[in-house]
Amino acid sequence: MKGLERYTQHEEITVASLQRWLVEAMVLAAASDGRLDERQTLEMSRIVASWPEFHDAATEDVAEMLQRGLQSLQADGFHVRIHAIAGALPRYAHRVLAFRAAVAIICSDGELANEEMGLLRDMQKILGVAEADVQRAFEDARVNGNPLLPADIEPVEAYLDCLLMAAAVDHHLADEEWATVVAFVLSRPELEGIDEDRLRSFIDTRLRAYSRDGIDTRLESLAEDLPYASQRETAFGLAASMVAVDGELDEREIRFLTKLRRALELDEAQSALVLDGVVGQYR
Repeated sequence: MKGLERYTQHEEITVASLQRWLVEAMVLAAASDGRLDERQTLEMSRIVASWPEFHDAATEDVAEMLQRGLQSLQADGFHVRIHAIAGALPRYAHRVLAFRAAVAIICSDGELANEEMGLLRDMQKILGVAEADVQRAFEDARVNGNPLLPADIEPVEAYLDCLLMAAAVDHHLADEEWATVVAFVLSRPELEGIDEDRLRSFIDTRLRAYSRDGIDTRLESLAEDLPYASQRETAFGLAASMVAVDGELDEREIRFLTKLRRALELDEAQSALVLDGVVGQYR
């Protein structure tokens, strides 16, 4: 077998096998930010002690599973091991369990680092976990009653990229356009709390990147930063709002929005409705 194919062969699931893959999901989660917090260790012990899937697991067996998971991660890396979990768990319910276990471990320290969120995004995509089950996993994983999917993990930079690409399809902003973009961003509730000085620095940095690498290069990776349908719709709506501020769309702006819609894999009819509604607000 080549590449990832050896990790996509479905094996018959036994209790011990399911336990192994759940433990491996927890290992990936615990290692995702490069450090193992004591609270994550305690959460792993709690899951093993309380989840019915582990009711007959011996301590030495779990220790062996942990060691095996760490060795596999060191040998193969995160991406390959997520594919291994997906291939070994053909039932959707089991893949959701693995995702839930990872969320519980990552969130047990009350923090959500970028590396951890990146791992969960990859897991959701590769395991095929529906957005509703993602939300339930975060709702279940609470510390002291606090939500563990905080607002500050919204993909603000991806939203800003969409806005800036829409405003500067020629990779340039005139002085008056700079002021318009800054004022527009600061007025949007989706982007609440952005510091104006940092925003100006971000705009300058991104414009240089567009000029150097091209907008199409950024469009190719944009969907990866917006894993949820609601986020992609928000990004498209923000870009559409940006170009519609003057009440009309020129051909260049329409071409960009078409590219953006395709990059975000949005339905054409739905995007047209969003666009019509947005343009109508400024007429």
